[in-house]
Amino acid sequence: MKIFNRGYIHSIETLGTLDGPGLRTVVFFQGCPLRCKFCHNVDCVAPRGGSEYTIDELCRRVLKNKEYWGVSGKDGGVTVSGGDPTYQPEFLLAFIRRLHNQNVHIVIDTSLMTSTKVIESILPYVDLWMVSVKHMEEKKHEYLTGFSNKHILANIRHLDTLLDRKPKLRIRYLVIPGITDTLSALQLFSAFVSKLKSIESVELLPYGTYGVHKWIEMYGTYPLSKVNAATQNHVNAVAKALANVPFQLRTGNT
Repeated sequence: MKIFNRGYIHSIETLGTLDGPGLRTVVFFQGCPLRCKFCHNVDCVAPRGGSEYTIDELCRRVLKNKEYWGVSGKDGGVTVSGGDPTYQPEFLLAFIRRLHNQNVHIVIDTSLMTSTKVIESILPYVDLWMVSVKHMEEKKHEYLTGFSNKHILANIRHLDTLLDRKPKLRIRYLVIPGITDTLSALQLFSAFVSKLKSIESVELLPYGTYGVHKWIEMYGTYPLSKVNAATQNHVNAVAKALANVPFQLRTGNT
């Protein structure tokens, strides 16, 4: 795989606490293959935007925060998010390989809407995969994201096999009232994750409307304008429905 030395970065959060264990520097890559109607970083979706960095520039920027990360992955590190970082696979590989050589704990936040070749190329350098499952029902997934979920689910199974029972996979599930919290969706989700062998945890995230202003600014409208934000009661109900899942259930970043 050819290595690209320049990439597009939307933004960098220096003291993140919601995107992996400990205190983290979160690097938001520009670009995403999906078109999620609920995306709160819709300004990250376009393949160009933000700031252009070389590998050297980006590593220098994030390594300034190394003293805050502690000595283990539980204390912190770097999370690469977006958009979706696998949308810039060559730059992502070069970036996390450089950090790995500096003993930095690396989390990848992705939908896995990518190729198996990309997954396999970055696998040696990732300490924790946070993979978002948008919806288990194919037609509803297409409605929400513009694409079928078949490729994504196949990639999750493939990654699970590659991890070989090492607990490095965190599945994230967004609780959207009336959409992802239906009995049929949760039954399919429970059956799917229960068959995975490399799960670290399942994380339930409440749907919020804090990204709506970006949609209004960019497009003049928001696709899910009639959907209310999820409350703790919504999340608790989903957790109860998934009580038999044989993994730790997280709500938010617990």
